[in-house]
Amino acid sequence: MHKFILLFLTPCIFAAGALAASSQDNQILAHAHSLQLEYRQGNPTVVKPLVKTLEAAVAQSPDNAELWEAMGHAYMSLQGSMVTSTPDMPALIATGENARNAYARSLALKPDNVLARASHGMSSMVVSQLKGDGRGIMAGVDEMNAAVRLAPKSTLVRLTRGFTIIHLPPAMRDTDAVIDDLQFILDAAPGGRPADVLHVLLGDVYAEMGNRAAARKEYEQVSGASAFAAEHVKSRLTEAPISPASIGAVRRVTGTNCAMCHAPGTDNPESSN
Repeated sequence: MHKFILLFLTPCIFAAGALAASSQDNQILAHAHSLQLEYRQGNPTVVKPLVKTLEAAVAQSPDNAELWEAMGHAYMSLQGSMVTSTPDMPALIATGENARNAYARSLALKPDNVLARASHGMSSMVVSQLKGDGRGIMAGVDEMNAAVRLAPKSTLVRLTRGFTIIHLPPAMRDTDAVIDDLQFILDAAPGGRPADVLHVLLGDVYAEMGNRAAARKEYEQVSGASAFAAEHVKSRLTEAPISPASIGAVRRVTGTNCAMCHAPGTDNPESSN
């Protein structure tokens, strides 16, 4: 089964007194943001405690849209941590549905939250993909597209759509949208490791579409700040066609052990960057 690992970042920006949220709620949101980053950096053990904390929090503050949004993110992270070589499909689907329902509760309280809208579309697409529901998949994509139209300059919304639909087979996805999102994110990236991995991801999309020249141009921009990207790009500059397994190996970093946005700089001692 395809491994469903998707990246979405929680902004968790808190304004004093905003939305009448309690100080305790804001502390929980800040803690949730910290644990999400820890999960993205490769520690899956934080996810279950995070889910339990947020389940208790939304029970105490059911009218806090930010808590419900964070709950959705936590369920999606939990789903990502559950994927194994022999996955429990009913459990994966149930967890995805919990995420979708949490995002729906957040939107009911704050309908203008475009990140929650994109995240609801993401979770809907993933659940539908697990169920083999083609119409549901496209409905989820349509919702993410709507969020991008509402906030075309939001890196978080672009991340949600781009890093979700990239996992669809090329024949099903809007490849132009994937390319546009990845380029937008790349332009906003801090350089170093994030830019390296983004260049490989973008190059792989071009390679899948048969545009070898554009793919090579992206691969050649890998600086070496990411040892992971540098290792993968070696074969890509000589291998034709690039194997789906190799492409999938890079795409899986958009979930856990993620160097995309949480580990700028370099992890490669041989890099001059």
